[in-house]
Amino acid sequence: MEALVYGHGGAPVLVFPTSRGRFHQWEDFYMIEALRHPIEQGWLQLFCVDGIDNETWYDFDKPVAQVLELHERYEQYLLQEFLPQLRNCNSSDFLIATGTSFGAFHAANFALRHPSQVRRVVAMSGDFDVSKNLDDSYDPPAYFFNPIAYLGNVPPGTYLDQLRRIEFRLAVGAHDFCLPPSRELAYLLGRLGIPQRLDIWDAHFIHDWPSWRVMAPQLL
Repeated sequence: MEALVYGHGGAPVLVFPTSRGRFHQWEDFYMIEALRHPIEQGWLQLFCVDGIDNETWYDFDKPVAQVLELHERYEQYLLQEFLPQLRNCNSSDFLIATGTSFGAFHAANFALRHPSQVRRVVAMSGDFDVSKNLDDSYDPPAYFFNPIAYLGNVPPGTYLDQLRRIEFRLAVGAHDFCLPPSRELAYLLGRLGIPQRLDIWDAHFIHDWPSWRVMAPQLL
């Protein structure tokens, strides 16, 4: 697994690539350039991780159980290997998880499944209902990997208390096909008392990198 780090200090930002994306995607699509000022000022330090979507969520020939097993191993890599290295580099406990499109799903889902690790989520144009990647299944174990499913049934307790420590910033264009799942996630978070805000941008902010290059500096 490879990664890239940008910046020398500030809040650490765990950056997930979009579907089938790699660790260098945010540089390739000028997201790093869009965030040049806060990076150079030492306000943000970006840690861009690699993805394995070709082996998991976007390998539609694999059985769902195998997809989930591989994704669980990916999460364990982040928890046991990558995040300890990140914290050796940056000791701030205010970790931000972010991504665009399917990367927004990864950022939100990672924070929701491991709420003690993340303090803020910035999710741009995310599709948070992955039932279509799981043979339209909401049954266990797929249920526990789909935020739109499991957030509807969170009981009071330690897990919910941890979720309420996370701030969710969601953004999507008015005509983006990810507007409905973004609204649904915001509704579920709000119903649970989890800090959240959904910004619906003008219609010309389509599901593409030029939109996200504008959104990211304002949301992060």
